[in-house]
Amino acid sequence: MRMLLTLPMLLLAGLAVFVFASHPNVPQQFSFVSGETPVLQAAQAFLLPLSNPAYAPVRDTTIYGPQLDANAAMLLHVESGRVLYEKNASVRAPIASLTKLLSALVVGDLFQPSEVVTIASVSVRVDGQKQTLYLGERILVSDLMSMMLVESSNDAAYALAAYAREQDIDFVATMNQKAVSLGMQDCRFTDPAGLDDTAYCTARDLMRLVQSALQTAPQLWPLMAQSNLTVRSADGTIVHEVKSTDELLGQLPGVIGGKTGYTDGALGCLILVVKLPGKDDTLISIVLGSRARFTDTKALVSWAQRAYRWE
Repeated sequence: MRMLLTLPMLLLAGLAVFVFASHPNVPQQFSFVSGETPVLQAAQAFLLPLSNPAYAPVRDTTIYGPQLDANAAMLLHVESGRVLYEKNASVRAPIASLTKLLSALVVGDLFQPSEVVTIASVSVRVDGQKQTLYLGERILVSDLMSMMLVESSNDAAYALAAYAREQDIDFVATMNQKAVSLGMQDCRFTDPAGLDDTAYCTARDLMRLVQSALQTAPQLWPLMAQSNLTVRSADGTIVHEVKSTDELLGQLPGVIGGKTGYTDGALGCLILVVKLPGKDDTLISIVLGSRARFTDTKALVSWAQRAYRWE
């Protein structure tokens, strides 16, 4: 009788070992956009190189996690969809000018780059400090986008929202609708520039935003990789020398693009997309609430290169 009972148990145990060996632990996946398949279009291949979908970097557990000042952070391997690191990724926090990446997607949905915007008083020195546009200036939508994303111009963000208002479009409401459509369920936006610290998002939902921008607006990333550029008004009489707020441009190799953010409430925030030198591997780094956002981001990327086997 004991032999009869033992034999089925041994067979079951052997089957379990076979199944486990045939199906190793699957790394944590992070979907590109809710309901979408992470299929890369040919036009985007220069940003997101096609690779073996079964490939994922392997963690070296002998290397401890990075020491960050940031209140929240997240690091994603694009090609496999694997989250390599996260800290308070689902905690709501103000995100300052990272908001402008969402604003840029909304602008792309609403307007043509060649449309001309006339700057009104509501779009001049909107933060009470820095003026980047001039009353009555006429400027292309594409150039306002450049100023908004490269030098993080608050005036440009508000000018685009005011232009929408002239066409009876509630820009902020459209931003929130866009966020929901991308699966960003834990965010609320109250202005186009991110000046209001009562607005919030999470690192996890920002990752969805970045992935969507990489897929649907690849033209934004070479722009956000520029250290400086020159923008002129539509009639050529006003010249704007635009300087990037991203200190990692030219310092960290392989940067595809990024967006900075800072307010007293949000502290330092940074999105950075970087391709690892000599490899077909792309990382998305998000840092929120940091007093050392550039140092934290460099530390995250450096740690990932050491803590994972890239082959």
